[in-house]
Parts: sequence; C-alpha cells; structure tokens
Amino acid sequence: MNNLSQNLGRQRRSVVSAMTLAAGFAIFGLATVATAGDPESIVNEKFTDLEPAIQMFRSEIGHDRREIVKKNMLLTPSESAIFWPLYDKYRAEMHEQGDRRVRLITDFAASRDAMSEQEAARITKEALSIEEDKVSLKQEYVKKMSKVLSARTVARFFQIDGKLDTAVDAELAARIPLVY
Repeated sequence: MNNLSQNLGRQRRSVVSAMTLAAGFAIFGLATVATAGDPESIVNEKFTDLEPAIQMFRSEIGHDRREIVKKNMLLTPSESAIFWPLYDKYRAEMHEQGDRRVRLITDFAASRDAMSEQEAARITKEALSIEEDKVSLKQEYVKKMSKVLSARTVARFFQIDGKLDTAVDAELAARIPLVY
C-alpha cells in the first residue's frame, strides 16, 4: 500500500505540473488571446494557444495513471487479458468527461472576473452534469467488469481509480479560485 501512496504522490505531482501550467496560465490571464476557436477545441476560445500543452500533459498523466494501475492491480496473465481492453475503453470514455471538464475550467477562467449570474448557473449545472456522467460511467463499467472479473479485482480497480481521481480533484481544488 505504501507503493500505491508513493505512486499517487508522483501522479499528484504530474497533475500539479500539467494542470497548474495549463489552468494556471488560463486562470491568471497569462495566455495570449486567440482570434478564432476550433469547433473541436476542448478549451475556451480565449485559451486555444494552451490546448496543445494541455493535450500533451493529459497524455502524460494518462500514461502515468496506467502505470500506477498496472503496478497496483496484481493481475494474473489471464486477468490482464480481460482487464486491459476494458480499462482502455473505460479511460477513453472518461477522457471525454475530462474534455468537458477542461472546457468548463477554461470557460470559468475566461469569465471569472465578470461572471454573470447566468454563466455561474451554467457552469454549476455543467459541473454537476459531468460528475453525474462520471458516476454513471463508473456504474456501467462495474457491471461490465463484474461479468468477467472477480468482485475483489473490480473493487481494487475502482479503489485505485478513485484514489487517482481524488488526487487530481484535490490539486484542481487547490489551484482554481472561487467565483467572485
């Protein structure tokens, strides 16, 4: 378990580097304002110049996350053959929720200094929607994984996944200022 704590610490430091740089620049207005937003962009149009860095950091964090899961799952070779394809599908779907979250954070950063009541309500509603969708996705994958893996293996994975999510959430909470 100490190994998991050390790995979580490394994951947290990776998250600090990635999100602090990306969200920090955005939140504190150090980014250059772009003139046109890409319709596929995951960031607010004011921060499109940060998108490549955010994407790179998210990719690195995803790799680190996979390594932490790999080191802590204690899977047999036959369990691995079943688990990893499910894990990859799960993380791809969670990545979509992450895209929504990055957009929400950059929308917040773009309007933070002069946020209207309507924008505050929209951001709150979207934040709750993201959380609801993440819970639904986790429930869906608990069912899928439970059909082919032991309950203990599924519980272990979602425990690890939850700890990693908590590390990310704690760092974001520390870095994102409150609404004025």
